[in-house]
Amino acid sequence: MKMKIIGDTVICLWVCFLWVGCKQEIKRYISPDDTSYSEDIRAISQKINDDPRNAELYYTRANTFFFEDRYKDAIADIDVAILLQPKVAFYYFKKAEYLMAGDTADAKGAEKALKMSLELEPDNHEASFKLGLIWLAKQQYLETSELMQNILKKEADNSDALFILGMVQKEMGDTARAIQRFREAAEANNTFYNAYMQLALLLLDDNPDLAMKYLDNALRIDEFSDEAVYTKGLLLQQKGSFSAAKEFYKRTIELNPTHKLAYYNMAYVETEIGTLYKAIEYLDKLLDMDQEYVPALHFRGALHAELKQYAQARRSLNLALELEPDNAELQSDLRNLPPGK
Repeated sequence: MKMKIIGDTVICLWVCFLWVGCKQEIKRYISPDDTSYSEDIRAISQKINDDPRNAELYYTRANTFFFEDRYKDAIADIDVAILLQPKVAFYYFKKAEYLMAGDTADAKGAEKALKMSLELEPDNHEASFKLGLIWLAKQQYLETSELMQNILKKEADNSDALFILGMVQKEMGDTARAIQRFREAAEANNTFYNAYMQLALLLLDDNPDLAMKYLDNALRIDEFSDEAVYTKGLLLQQKGSFSAAKEFYKRTIELNPTHKLAYYNMAYVETEIGTLYKAIEYLDKLLDMDQEYVPALHFRGALHAELKQYAQARRSLNLALELEPDNAELQSDLRNLPPGK
């Protein structure tokens, strides 16, 4: 009798397991005739319906959803793949990638998935790199450094690990060591855009000529980067090459019409060459995008004051002061305006 009870219990548990598995599969059932999905999704779904316990098919559909920007569907499918094959490190890695995509990135969930991926495959440097980025964002500098050093012990010229260590040292205020790490990363990979950009930004004030060389390398790799184009404009502005700076700021705005700093610095350059009305036009465009951008309000107020347009100057300065009531410079500029005008 006792053996029968045990046997019945085992059978019951097995039936429950099958029911849960089927329930999961039914939940992820997609009809190949459902035209709300793409043709690719429907084709893979037909294969899944014919072979519902094939984890690789769920991963394939998950990845297709991912490239269609349907992140929730991608996560749901990769979860089924993991349920069916819980020892595949790659599935956890992909889940982390899906979780970090879109407007509602789940860093905590991605961190958990990457840890699981590394537990199953400790030498996966790409997973370590992505986990390092998450820890860097959380300012877990010690853990990030240890993770990257472990990579470098096995692969001394791993450019990703060198770059992350550079970011750690930059955020901790050790600029000299950060520059050295970024240089090592760029030497290990001469197409490493981010390494060249970090070098350019760190050397912008102290060594603008060398910063320009690194910036040109960044632009060689990505000529359409609004970040790099804007930074070159800034360097040219610092050198007093205002006409050349204007061309790069214009290019920045073409690449990214919402680049507020490009509009602001374009206004500054226009001021330097004496075209104050043009400068105000750029500030107006900036403030159309962001009405609470205090530096632009302040700058516009100062320009109106210089043009003796005191009512407009007072209006801009008062708007800025409403946003920053303790700003002593704004208070002073308002006081210095001629009364009653």
